[in-house]
Amino acid sequence: MTARFTILGQTGIRVGEAIDTQWGPLKLRAVLGALLVQPQVPIPAAELADWVWSDDGELPSRPEQTLYLYSSRIRRALDSMQDRVELVVANGTYRLEVAREHVDYFVFRDQVERARALVRRGDHQQALDAIRGAFSVWRHQRPLEDLRSVRADAWRHRARLNVQLPAYDLLCGEHLVLGNYAEALEVLDDLDHHEHPALLKRRLETLYRLARTEEATELFFSAYKGFKADVNEGAANDLREFHDRLKENGVAGTRSRTGTAGVLVPEQLPLDVPTFVGHEEKLTELDAAAGQPGVVIVDGQGGVGKTALVVHWCHTRRQRFPGGVLFADLHGFSDGAIVAASSVVDRFLQGLGVPPDRIANPEHRTAKLQTVLSGRAVLVVLDNVRDPAQIRSLLPLFSSSVVVVTSRSRLSGLAARLAPQRISVDPLGVDDAGALLVDRIGERVRGRAELTELATACRGLPIALKVLANHIATRPSVPLEDFVKHFRERGVLAFDATDGPRAVFTQSLRALAPEASDLFRTIGAHPGPSLTVGVAAAMSELPRRRVHEALDALVEAHLLEQAGALDRFKLHDLLREFSAGLLEDEDERRVIEVRMLDHYLRTAEHADRIMFSTMVRVPTRESDQDAGAIEFESAAAARNWCGAEAQNLLALVRLAFHAGHYEHAVAIPQLVGQIWLREGNTAEVLNLLHAGLAAAKFLGASAEEETSALLQQIGFTYLLRQEYGPAEHHVHLAHLGFARAEGDQSLAIAVCLHTGARILVATGNVLMGIDSHERALAMLRQSGTNAPSMEIGFLYRAGEAYQKAFEYTRAATYYRQSLSLAREIQDEASEATALYLLGVLSFAREQTAEARELGEAALAKYARLRAVGKAGEACALLSEVELDADRLFEAKQYARQAIRLCGRAGAALHEATALHVLSRILVRQARRDGAVEALERAHDLLVDLDAGRAEVVAAELRDLQVEVDLPVARSSSPVWDHER
Repeated sequence: MTARFTILGQTGIRVGEAIDTQWGPLKLRAVLGALLVQPQVPIPAAELADWVWSDDGELPSRPEQTLYLYSSRIRRALDSMQDRVELVVANGTYRLEVAREHVDYFVFRDQVERARALVRRGDHQQALDAIRGAFSVWRHQRPLEDLRSVRADAWRHRARLNVQLPAYDLLCGEHLVLGNYAEALEVLDDLDHHEHPALLKRRLETLYRLARTEEATELFFSAYKGFKADVNEGAANDLREFHDRLKENGVAGTRSRTGTAGVLVPEQLPLDVPTFVGHEEKLTELDAAAGQPGVVIVDGQGGVGKTALVVHWCHTRRQRFPGGVLFADLHGFSDGAIVAASSVVDRFLQGLGVPPDRIANPEHRTAKLQTVLSGRAVLVVLDNVRDPAQIRSLLPLFSSSVVVVTSRSRLSGLAARLAPQRISVDPLGVDDAGALLVDRIGERVRGRAELTELATACRGLPIALKVLANHIATRPSVPLEDFVKHFRERGVLAFDATDGPRAVFTQSLRALAPEASDLFRTIGAHPGPSLTVGVAAAMSELPRRRVHEALDALVEAHLLEQAGALDRFKLHDLLREFSAGLLEDEDERRVIEVRMLDHYLRTAEHADRIMFSTMVRVPTRESDQDAGAIEFESAAAARNWCGAEAQNLLALVRLAFHAGHYEHAVAIPQLVGQIWLREGNTAEVLNLLHAGLAAAKFLGASAEEETSALLQQIGFTYLLRQEYGPAEHHVHLAHLGFARAEGDQSLAIAVCLHTGARILVATGNVLMGIDSHERALAMLRQSGTNAPSMEIGFLYRAGEAYQKAFEYTRAATYYRQSLSLAREIQDEASEATALYLLGVLSFAREQTAEARELGEAALAKYARLRAVGKAGEACALLSEVELDADRLFEAKQYARQAIRLCGRAGAALHEATALHVLSRILVRQARRDGAVEALERAHDLLVDLDAGRAEVVAAELRDLQVEVDLPVARSSSPVWDHER
């Protein structure tokens, strides 16, 4: 729609086919501009004066009279328009009766929202067209050009920061989705990335897409140092994590790109290799094999370049898969724990924009992934698969996808049922190997006879060729024939030897400083896929600075790879085997293992302490050594460490068990498991806890308490997964074990009773659950243990059980006890939760005024604590309260706040509640199209969370859709338009 008024630039009025920006003097244009910022909203005279005049020195002696005079002149100007617009002056306020869609600024916003709606539906080309249309309205103009006041400056700043720059981010995101990398960079070149963090991230991502990695790295370092210099630790850490994901996955996956049903289009590919050499016939074979949905196995010996081949093929054929790319490294041939199928499901759900922790039951997660992928042209890469058993449960989920599996094994067990196509990757031929050496060393070796000899020594393995090439390239003054002579003397070029690549690695290692060489041998004891500088320093007992220098030297020699983060490194599988073989002294190996395990154990203790500061500590053995353990500044930092080290921790516990370090294998799972549960990583937690349980059995009867603690945690984890049978079994065993253990175990038994009570309530045995809750609470209090936070949790759950039994008075008693205890220990977060639960209870008892008061008190505390998700839950409650009180405006404001906050925090159940409330409000306002959109989104969320509520919403949705004919494409979203 063509705008009738402009505030992007000078204040203009459409007269005929043209916009007149000189229709009146500057102050008249300023007054009209201020009114157009808030169409149909009464603006008090004093506020309007603040918009128009910049300071007291400029303010007229009688501003009210001046404004009244201006209003009459503005009316005369408005008379020149084809459709007259009313300027209403009443009760000391000024109101312009004009629809938002007649003002260019709001036209821009509506177009942007239309583009976002198209993105949610997966119509990326249409979304790009829509956002381009928006920028034809507003690109370089200075909004409210005729206003020079402080208020106008503040509005301009907010409009730039909150409206225009996010729109630029959306524009660049859609260019990237469609592969228009150069166009995205052209847009970004016109912008200052210092204005908005999103632009900085978008520029980094674009540079990586264009393979301009050096420029991207330089930009990252510059911005990171800038944040550090400004003491902006939050921004620095956020940027570092984003950059780490870019380097690890090739794309950070932060853009809100969706396909059907609000599902994101995943981009999980690692970065392509800078120069890919050889295997042209294999790329052609892949093209043919991947022409239709099915399984393609790419096999070959370790180090032959299977992953590099597949990743390169994926990058160059990306446009063939509009549904996106899902990639998982299953670590099938590492010394540590291989990746379980359930972890792959969680990773893929995350990439598709479905938070795994939203769906508690693992079977439901698997079913959700299958539903989301059904009918979508997605490319799935399962890298480093050990055997058919590792992926047998995954493959049926990808019936409409091309699935590329890489493995050292031929995976013959898959052949009978799935009839996969097979491509075997052989080592590079002499010519291709020579071409790779020339690319890495330079033109000085092209055409030399010695090149064939060098290439042959590496057996055609790219990793060996890179190591050898680096060794030669870093010594440009040494003639090539001298290298060949030297290698012959050391047996490196013995063609009949079976360990040619190992000889190349050995030669490269010998050329390094002793400290780097020794460190390479030491880190061979690490079983995980990556390690940090801190871990390497603990293993070697060297200062961090020297360790970092040694690790950098190993990276330069291609004996080590940077693993995304600046302080994280990883070994190629062949180099890991080579490194592990260098550590021959078993006593030395055992000493290094203990140092490494101590580092992880003490760091996990610090993480547990900061995450659960008021909980009972996990018992660990005393030690005077800190083992270089990390001290965390915040709970978020501890949580990030646990996430980054997930695969390492699984591998370490497995190593500790097999190497006989049983105390470490028992303690680490208890410390880390509870932290992982907060992220919904239940599969990893169970793997960890079961490994710890196996180790505890080797400690004998003396570890009865530790065994029981692990059983209790396993039972609790199954409870969270809604697998109530295994949960009850393990909690029962834990209870029996604590009863047998020495010493006073009343606190531990109380925890078992409490978990058992939750299982009973969840399975419908509410009255038995209440009895168990009462017994648990009584035992906790009788134990004499000072654990107020635990008691508060017990009180919450007991209150919820009574509320389910409709015993509201007893429920209120327990909630108020938790409130009193929280205030006593000055735990504001627990106090806020108690207030919220009392508010929910009051609303259930139809005590609206009390529910409002309690909900507002909880919201105020959550806001002060910056607890985004909890604040969203409180807003969701208040939206229901205000709707019940027929206060539609307040209900709508709270509902929209709840949608925004719960969406950010992943509190999907409460987000669905707020959407449901919003739909009922919009129905009352006769905005049925918006109500339908809200119900659709609520239903999408509830399908995964609460089948009963999902059916209720589905029934309401069907009734509404009968009453309204939805347009093919809505130009704006009433659900997300906060201005309406």
